Amino acid sequence: MVKLPKEMQNKEKSKPKRPQPVVKREGQQFGSRQMRRRMSQQGIDMDQIDATRVIIEGAEKTLVIDQPEVFLMKQAGQEIYQVIGQSEEVSPESLIIESGETYEEIEPLGESEVKPTITENDIMLVATQANVDKQEAETVLKECNGDIAKAILYLKNRP
Repeated sequence: MVKLPKEMQNKEKSKPKRPQPVVKREGQQFGSRQMRRRMSQQGIDMDQIDATRVIIEGAEKTLVIDQPEVFLMKQAGQEIYQVIGQSEEVSPESLIIESGETYEEIEPLGESEVKPTITENDIMLVATQANVDKQEAETVLKECNGDIAKAILYLKNRP
């Protein structure tokens, strides 16, 4: 056997190896231990939510996801929902929800009127800022549909 010079011996040893494919274990899921550890280090809490249906309403179309996987992630006071599943596009008029043995139609949010709730704190704020009594502040708040800034400006600028 012929001995190679030292320069060639080092080249033989330093030959790059082919990258080996990473074999994933069966059953490795989204919430694996390593993933949970990394997320907790970053201050992210993650919970799975049992949901039977998710409905996403848009201006032109409505998406319905039956039997979804829903994950709630909380980070820095924000909530992030991750929804996994097959969606089905449905027209808003034909969307119905099962309630017992009867079916009810869902009323879209845009068509129903939402009445503002006026709290005692709102009334006190308007009364102190505009230098009026509580009853007058409450009536003006009702006229302004609960808009505090609008009520204060109205009371300060009235003749």
